[in-house]
Amino acid sequence: MISVILGLQFGDEGKGKITDFLSGSYDDVVRFNGGANAGHTVVISGKKYKFHLIPSGALQAKTVILGNGMVIDPDELLSEIKILKDSNRDINIKISMNAHVVTEMHKCLDKKEESVRSKLNIGTTSMGIGPTYEDKYARTGIRIIDLSDINIIKQKIETIYKMKRELLRDSKFNDENERDKLAMNLYNLGTEIIKYVDYTEELINNEYKTGKNILFEGAQGGMLDIDFGIYPFVTSSNTISGALSAGSGFSFRKVNKVIGVFKAYQSKVGSGPFPTEILNDSTLRDLGNEYGTTTGRPRRVGWLDIPLLKYTSMLNDVDCLAITKTDILGKLKKIKVATSYILNGREINYYPKNLSDFDNIEVKYVEFDGWGDLDAEKIINEGYNALPENLKKYLEFIENETGIKIGIISLGEDRKMTLIKENI
Repeated sequence: MISVILGLQFGDEGKGKITDFLSGSYDDVVRFNGGANAGHTVVISGKKYKFHLIPSGALQAKTVILGNGMVIDPDELLSEIKILKDSNRDINIKISMNAHVVTEMHKCLDKKEESVRSKLNIGTTSMGIGPTYEDKYARTGIRIIDLSDINIIKQKIETIYKMKRELLRDSKFNDENERDKLAMNLYNLGTEIIKYVDYTEELINNEYKTGKNILFEGAQGGMLDIDFGIYPFVTSSNTISGALSAGSGFSFRKVNKVIGVFKAYQSKVGSGPFPTEILNDSTLRDLGNEYGTTTGRPRRVGWLDIPLLKYTSMLNDVDCLAITKTDILGKLKKIKVATSYILNGREINYYPKNLSDFDNIEVKYVEFDGWGDLDAEKIINEGYNALPENLKKYLEFIENETGIKIGIISLGEDRKMTLIKENI
């Protein structure tokens, strides 16, 4: 079985939990995009594991692979490998030699670029992701394989510095000695990382040929895709299912199942339009502990958006949906779901591309009653019919609106609090 799990909203949908839950049925888990700006929290028997680079399925899978489409902070990676090895000593870790390297200089550039954007600031995590992808496509980037050669590292750091000299003028990297320190630090980190480096595209395809089950894990969410999200309030990589080919070297044609994860409501970190945002009421944010895994920043929170969900499901060719945070949303007495947009008096069936259109959108809602606290253990033992009637109405409404079955229902943050409704 070859599957891919992706987020269908603005990230933070709970992909980490779903990936971890399913990963026990797979031999390999592969991540194909993004960097340390993507935080995944996995809860097992009350203990929390937080990863930013390591795939969420690492606690159960035999092999985890960090694909070429990723941008990797070596310091963060080694820290996460240590945590992982303490929990899963037999795990096999492989890193693409073509993945690009995030440096301290990129993090500095991230902050500088954000200040230049002014009103169009993105609300970046300042983890250096954007500038690293910029260097990748400018063909000046540092790759993981380059960490084995101090001369290449120095040459590339100097090239990046010269191209970004104006932005770095007031930073410590204006000093040649600091750039040399940066190069030496990267080289030293490389001596620890090199044992994990491999031709991962060959590895993945060979695993496929021998009949291994492979789970691909996307970072961020569909509405943060560099091409199809709300530009420029997006991430710096493609986040949709087709991106796994470019980000791993494995053909999307061989994928059997696309699993789209969405939260029972919505959340968003950073700037940009958010049509269903709940303003001046932090109840849902506090109930769901909606604070960024990477930054700790409070997330913006809003109602589930059906037009958005249909759009990202289309982009990803989703076969099956997985819903999270049903236990949180149900605590509210009244729940809204956005069903359509009205733009300038006319109903539209698309997600606007012109930013100014969002100022003129009217959102149409339907309302549901909450379902209260969930007895997860009872529901898992007895199955779907044990769900509260109000929750079943909510789920079946979403299925009818999207035309896609919900196969996985998360009833709480712990791995075991998960109900399989359809065959996955």
